[in-house]
Formats: sequence, C-alpha cells, structure tokens
Amino acid sequence: MSELKIGLIEKYSMIIPAAERETWEAKGWTEESSFRDFHYEAEEGEAMMTARPRTMTEMDKDALLGSRAVGFSTHLGTYGMGGPGFFGLLLEKEGVRQYLVYAVWASGQYILLDGRVIECHLNYNKSHRPWISSWAGKPEEEQWDELTAKVTGSVVSAVCLTDEELRLELTQEGARSQLVFYKYHQDLPPLGNGQPRKPAFEDGVIGDYLVLSEEHAVLHV
Repeated sequence: MSELKIGLIEKYSMIIPAAERETWEAKGWTEESSFRDFHYEAEEGEAMMTARPRTMTEMDKDALLGSRAVGFSTHLGTYGMGGPGFFGLLLEKEGVRQYLVYAVWASGQYILLDGRVIECHLNYNKSHRPWISSWAGKPEEEQWDELTAKVTGSVVSAVCLTDEELRLELTQEGARSQLVFYKYHQDLPPLGNGQPRKPAFEDGVIGDYLVLSEEHAVLHV
C-alpha cells in the first residue's frame, strides 16, 4: 500500500496474530509483510496489516452517537524515533474500540473541554491550567491528570462538524460537557516558543484530519 498522505499520516498499520488475518481482511485490511518501521515489525506467527483509516469528512458523523468514552491517549502517532503527539479519545460502541484521533502536531493543544485546553506547554500551566500536565523530570506540582475522571464513562450525545471545528457533547450522569477540536481558537495557548498560536493546518477542512483508528493500530507520520 502506498503512502496515504492523510494530513501527516503516511501509513496505518497493525500487527495481529496470523490466525486473525482473514478476519481483518474482511474489514478492509491488507497484509503487507515487507512493511516495518525501525524496531516495529511482525514476528513469527504474526501478520503486518495495513489499511486506510476513515476520516470524519468521509463518514457519517452521527455514527459517533452513543459511543462511550473509555480512555484517551496524548501520544498517538509515530515517526519511528518519536511521535507527533496526536490526541485520541478512545470510544467504544457495540464492542468495538477505536480512537477518534486529531492528527495534527501536539493536537491536545488544539482541543478545549468546557473551555479549558487539554494540554499546553509547561510555560503556560499557570495561565491555562490544562486538563493534563505530564512532564518528565519536572516537580510533582507540574504533574496532574484531571481528564480521566472527567471523560471516562461519558457518552457522545451530540455531534456538530463544521469546516473548522468538531464539537462533541459528552453526557455523564445528567451532566453535559463540550469537547471541541479546533483548527484555531483565540483561547488556545501560545506556542512553546512564545509565538502566537497558529492554525492547526492550512489545507482542507478539519474533518480531513480527524480519523478513526483501531485501538491497537499505529499511525505513522
């Protein structure tokens, strides 16, 4: 399979037990035994599968309705020696778990939950108080996770997609929250170098950069 060129994404892969090959082929995956990425490769008894992830532009946005948030990741995506810091909300529906991934650099810095940014550079922890702060080697007071308790178990009760934002209403025990993925918003924190925040992308619409990724698949950039 050739490079995908879905925003930053060039490849979408998953290593599975070889015995499950036909199951995943029926879902649109193709075995690509020659593909590897640094130390990431299929071993004996395994199969390297690749596919094309669905984007929000291509799918029916209402397919997200009724999905339950069961987790998240702030470090999806890889270029072999590191990663672009894609944020993904892990959703479960009808027994299937997939990440809704915003595939732009450090995408947690472009997402607001109830008006508060998911992540920001350490320099702006005091001014923006992100939902998550995780910095290796920094003091304990700079480490926290207030997102897990907020979103885990919530259900997607409304979806609104425009060219520049995706808005999810998350409902839990009668309380509603707004999780918004932005191309740009004035309330987003500055860049780490102190420069003003720039739009997350230049070409296309935000739905082109929002993909559904299988829980154990890998997005290569």
